[in-house]
Amino acid sequence: MNAVDSDKVLFAKYYRSLCYFAMQMVHDENVAEDLAQDAFVTYFQQRNEVSDDEKAIKSFLYATVKYAVYNLNRKSKTVAKFWQRSGYQECDDIDYEHQIIRAEFMAAIQATLATLPAGCQKIMTMSYVDGFSNDEIAQELQISLNTIKTQKKRGLHVLRSKLRPDYFSVIFAFFIAT
Repeated sequence: MNAVDSDKVLFAKYYRSLCYFAMQMVHDENVAEDLAQDAFVTYFQQRNEVSDDEKAIKSFLYATVKYAVYNLNRKSKTVAKFWQRSGYQECDDIDYEHQIIRAEFMAAIQATLATLPAGCQKIMTMSYVDGFSNDEIAQELQISLNTIKTQKKRGLHVLRSKLRPDYFSVIFAFFIAT
């Protein structure tokens, strides 16, 4: 695999979870996407200084996003107002690791949800990502409660089969709890 192809694979593997990670801190989708893209640009410019080990690259990308968020907040003239309005709080290393894990779980779940039929995907996303109740989904989509329940059951079956079975319960509990 040449360098361009390996860069594309790396981008495809981490971009979505880096966006989600940044989004947790900046609460602005466009800014989060910019920060994730900037992390890749920084990596591509400094790749000779970073080990070829995948864990080192991943750590570099997440750390780059984390410090870009800190710099973004520090440079803001209205830091206090921004922090108050966005609810952003600096995170310690444990919280930082928790956010990385959550971002990776969400990326895995989103990728699996993307394999579902459109209707099932919409119901699963509305229920488990957006937090809608079955009644709210039924009203919004104008379908019966039984259809909602059936589609959720099918979606969970697919998630169980595609995600590592021994981790499904932990991932799913984590996914619902946060």
